[in-house]
Amino acid sequence: MPINYSECQPGEPLKAFIFSFWKTQNNSGTDIHYTVVPDAGIELIISIQPDKPNRIDLFGLSTHILDITIPNQAVFYGIRFKLLAVEYLLKMTLETNSIQKPPIHFEQIDLQAETSLDSFVDTISTHLHQQLQSVIIDSRKQKLLDLVYHSKGTISVHNLALETGWAARQINRYFTGTFGLSLKAYLEQLAFFSSLPQIGQGDFYPQEHYYDQSHFIRQTKKHTGNTPKQLYLQRYIRFVQLGHYSEE
Repeated sequence: MPINYSECQPGEPLKAFIFSFWKTQNNSGTDIHYTVVPDAGIELIISIQPDKPNRIDLFGLSTHILDITIPNQAVFYGIRFKLLAVEYLLKMTLETNSIQKPPIHFEQIDLQAETSLDSFVDTISTHLHQQLQSVIIDSRKQKLLDLVYHSKGTISVHNLALETGWAARQINRYFTGTFGLSLKAYLEQLAFFSSLPQIGQGDFYPQEHYYDQSHFIRQTKKHTGNTPKQLYLQRYIRFVQLGHYSEE
């Protein structure tokens, strides 16, 4: 791939709130254009570019593919948050496809282009641990989201309601009010994103996330406008996420 990408998984207790930390650096000598697909996460991105002030943005759940440009010599640091972080770390509601400024305490993080991913993770983890010290988490919400992530989106709304003792209507009200997306729509997105590693490795046979081949293709086209094979063929030149998976 023409950019350098690395990521790191969180330790406890941040695993309940974060999918991953990551860093992307473009040293190719030219701007790079990519398309990113919905990843079932809330993204906080810190952008560092020559002769420009650092920029920090918070992206709500995406419901469609997004074309992006990574400028030459740009460095991006990111946190891909799980949904529980919205209420307990970010402490705000987020509309889908929104771009907002994060809570003020994130603006205090000082980064340089040379900062290593490990140093970024250490700094931000310490900061987030402090945010959690006075937080009391609703056990019903935590159980709900633990079940959602453990299933990789394959559990039904009905079964989630049975497992948590929380009515499906109430769960959907919580999802749409806090995250801007229904639970069913989120489960579909999570199942799709969970299939990216196999697509990135050239495996187009549907696994546990889908009923059959037609369902797999239909859901992939719904979220990207492309078939699994089309995504794979463009994994290096267009879809940065799949290029990453194909190298693992």
